Amino acid sequence: MAASPDGGYPTAEAQIGCQDSSAQTENIPKPAIPQPLADNAVSGEKRKRAEGEEADCPPNPLWKTSLCSYFRRTGGSCSHGSTCRYAHGEEELRQRPDGSWDPTSERGKEASGVTKREVAGDDENDEDNDVTNGASKKKLKQDGVTSGTDANGDASEFGDRCARSARDVVTPYANFCYSDQLQFKRSSLEKILKKLTRNARKVCPTGALFPQWIMKSKESAGLACKLEDIVASPHVNGYRNKCEFTIGLSNEGKPTVGFTLGTFKTGVTAVAEPVDCPNVSSIAIKYASIFQEFLQNSSLPVWCRHKNTGFWRQFTVREGRRPRNVTNVEYVHPEIGEVMLIFQVCSLGHDNGVISSEFEKMAHAFSSEAAACSPLLPLTHLVIQEHQGISNVAPYDAPLRSLLFPKPDCGPLTEPVSETEEPRIHDYINDLKFSISPTAFFQVNTLAAEKLYSLAGDWAGLDVDTLLFDVCCGTGTIGLTLAHRVGMVVGIEVNASAVSDAHRNAEINGIKNCRFVCGKAEDVMGSLLKEYLDVPQKQDDPSNATKRSDKEIACSENNGLEEQELGNQENSSLDMGVASRQQFKNVVAIVDPPRSGLHPTVIKALRTHSGLRKLVYISCNPDTLAANAIELCSNCPEEDKGKKDNRGWRNMSSAGLARRRVKSMPKSEPFCPVKAMGFDLFPHTSHCEMVMLMER
Repeated sequence: MAASPDGGYPTAEAQIGCQDSSAQTENIPKPAIPQPLADNAVSGEKRKRAEGEEADCPPNPLWKTSLCSYFRRTGGSCSHGSTCRYAHGEEELRQRPDGSWDPTSERGKEASGVTKREVAGDDENDEDNDVTNGASKKKLKQDGVTSGTDANGDASEFGDRCARSARDVVTPYANFCYSDQLQFKRSSLEKILKKLTRNARKVCPTGALFPQWIMKSKESAGLACKLEDIVASPHVNGYRNKCEFTIGLSNEGKPTVGFTLGTFKTGVTAVAEPVDCPNVSSIAIKYASIFQEFLQNSSLPVWCRHKNTGFWRQFTVREGRRPRNVTNVEYVHPEIGEVMLIFQVCSLGHDNGVISSEFEKMAHAFSSEAAACSPLLPLTHLVIQEHQGISNVAPYDAPLRSLLFPKPDCGPLTEPVSETEEPRIHDYINDLKFSISPTAFFQVNTLAAEKLYSLAGDWAGLDVDTLLFDVCCGTGTIGLTLAHRVGMVVGIEVNASAVSDAHRNAEINGIKNCRFVCGKAEDVMGSLLKEYLDVPQKQDDPSNATKRSDKEIACSENNGLEEQELGNQENSSLDMGVASRQQFKNVVAIVDPPRSGLHPTVIKALRTHSGLRKLVYISCNPDTLAANAIELCSNCPEEDKGKKDNRGWRNMSSAGLARRRVKSMPKSEPFCPVKAMGFDLFPHTSHCEMVMLMER
């Protein structure tokens, strides 16, 4: 059955057309079928059987979420009857996964909240104003204006005033029961695994045998590997320990702390309050409300993205839990012991005296409001981050400074944090204490992360003879939680503050078999793999340790660390690495990259070192995991070496770029995807974490 142009189900017209054609040829004698065509017929029968088997699978998330086109024209049911994938009436229609309704249905029209008369009244002075209706993209005939939002949740300036809220944009699955959310995400992960198989087939040279895992995919409906399950989050509401709020103007022009209702690319800059977002904690919502009230009388303006001017840009709330057996009933959330508030500002063009005065007022406002709450709100640090870029995404080394603030009892100012020490809060994973600096990465759903790290260790097959590479280690959470199960951990992280936190965390927890290297993974991964996996140099040669130390010092200086500090922190681990790297019989890598995935150089280093036999990939963006897996798990076509045509690469998908890079991959043994598991670290959203085990 042919797919519709938008990649969905075929239209009712196409289905009816196929049936009419079949009816016309029903009584025509059938000629003898040549052997090649007979083989195709057999293949067709197999596809029919496969389609019959798929009927037992759970329904597609889009099942009955759109009205049948035949029903819309005639008001009756089409010839497909109950098997039609589209609804034949308002009673049969289901809500879409993003919480919207078919815009042609009565409920879809009611949800838009705008009539033609209202549109004409609001825009009578601007007949050229054209606002996109995202679900149907149809224009209202009157005044040439449309209303609503697009399919990605982006609204125009007028659409924002209609019916959008932060809940719709940030948590599109919030209106579904949690079991349905998990089913939607499982279906999404299965599609990604099928996509991996299709792309890996395209890479294989013509006439060459497919890898064994591709051949086995036929037994699992095209999945690259078995999807074991999707693990539910222990907490469904208020689970985020870090919330980044945008500071801007609401639809009414009021300074607001919350979430944007769309993207700047579509002209959407309006900000809505997060009061009805179920994934945000009550502590974060309360502090956002306090800051928003303060901004109403602030003498410094909020950031304007159209003009790239203003002062207040972004507000971040980071929470740290107490140990499981320690609580404090005096606070709103007894399990939350520390809170860090980070204010991103742009001081360019503003008077320093005014800025200092505003900071002092703000510090007193937060302290007094936190003390006035009953129960109390925890407050540990106030941090200012200076950023002058266009986007709110500041570099990891953006300038930071702490603010003094009165204690909750309105006493004297707290002691300042020394200039050489960053403010930190603490959290706990598997009974280990972790120090977290303002910009360091730490999983936002701590309890679900505990389950994820435990599974990653189980799949990696760790033992005392294992050398574990923790790539993109952040504050060292994965490596440190698994350190007691391995011989040695080598962590790699580009953020100097996070590496400093990792060393501190190892010291706090008394863990001594970890080594952390500060640098980009693409710059240091190759040399580290050679250091531990290739034939070693003589241990009694003192130049070896000198070369290693110099390399790390240079790398750390590039990231803002002092030579003396690095030497003090790594002397013991360096000596251990030189003396005992030969004892490791098992070498495993666990990678947890950002949403953009692994750098091509890192992928090349992981694949070309044959001593690395097992890889556990943890991804917060399964699409990039699939793209990276194409390079890690596909055969290298030798005849295409050197044939490079880079035209149009900017418009390629991540999978397309991966297929192109495979052609230039050095000859090496590919990995094989063994199994995958989904982890719902982000309930009420469309995002889902996926873990994949690869072996060779």
